[in-house]
Amino acid sequence: MTTHAKTKENEADLEQLISDYGPSKYNDIVRAMQWARHLRRQEESRGMTMAELIDRAMLDIVGGKITHDEIEAAVKKDMEIEEKLAAKRPDDAKRLRKDVKEEKPA
Repeated sequence: MTTHAKTKENEADLEQLISDYGPSKYNDIVRAMQWARHLRRQEESRGMTMAELIDRAMLDIVGGKITHDEIEAAVKKDMEIEEKLAAKRPDDAKRLRKDVKEEKPA
């Protein structure tokens, strides 16, 4: 089976799972976006497009492979990493201090 055929089959499966999914599907779609952003940071996901990551995240959530608590923990960990990286970037720190100075009235 070709990659294109597998993709079409996965899309059909995903669409069916979503349409049959319960009343929490809208909240779980938001969680899937958070999970897709987390997956983007993973080494094995580096070559995947965001659309592929979203499909994978939706399948993980709808299929029950990942829980809400696991997503929350991953999002919190990602935020901590981002904050540490931002603190280490001297350009961002200088820019932030400059913005603060500009906000003060003369």
